[in-house]
Amino acid sequence: VAGVSSYCVGNLRIPGYDLPWESKDFVYPSNLATPLEIEIEASNGASDYGNKYGEPVIHGFTRSFGQRLPSGERFEWVKPIMFSAGVGQMDGGHSVKGEPEKGMLVVKLGGPAYRIGIGGGAASSRVQSSKHADLDFDAVQRGDAEMENRMNRLMRACCHLG
Repeated sequence: VAGVSSYCVGNLRIPGYDLPWESKDFVYPSNLATPLEIEIEASNGASDYGNKYGEPVIHGFTRSFGQRLPSGERFEWVKPIMFSAGVGQMDGGHSVKGEPEKGMLVVKLGGPAYRIGIGGGAASSRVQSSKHADLDFDAVQRGDAEMENRMNRLMRACCHLG
């Protein structure tokens, strides 16, 4: 079991590493981190999460892009895109769900519920602003590595029981 984590962001503008196509006049809204900050913090966060869960990040990619068009329009990944995935295996006997039977128990497991996805398209497909920051947070997925690890151990124990 391992993880994959990848990012698409705007121009990185790495200090001391000037690239001719990276426009220095691109300004980012105060409620957004710079692409370089995103790359560093997101990568550290993904690795930290994977290590806590026992799923090291072993693969990924990163792309940065931003340019000023001849018309003067800015064309860039201002809002970052993150791809993540887990790689693992599953016994084929666990791929089909059995029919419910009378007397079976329903058990609720897990930690706190977040408002993930509540912002929906309104959060992910609009221009961001501090005026609507609450929608931005509704669109962000959050993980709880400790709870995920506990759930994983429980599921494995149940599978070993048959």
